Amino acid sequence: MNAHNDVKKPFDQTLDPRLVLAAAQRRFAARIDFLVARWLERCAENAEAGQRLFKPDQKPHVSSGMGVSLGA
Repeated sequence: MNAHNDVKKPFDQTLDPRLVLAAAQRRFAARIDFLVARWLERCAENAEAGQRLFKPDQKPHVSSGMGVSLGA
């Protein structure tokens, strides 16, 4: 007698294509979410670096005193 024929192995079970497709869609969406989050993080870092690069000076500009005074 072949006892192994009576036991259904997990890989012998037929897969429901709808479940396989749903799982693939979830994995794809998770990967896209990860890539978009990483891209947004890099954009934010670049924006912060740009703001530091073009940050206005904190000290007011001192005139050299060579200008013409219009006062009385």
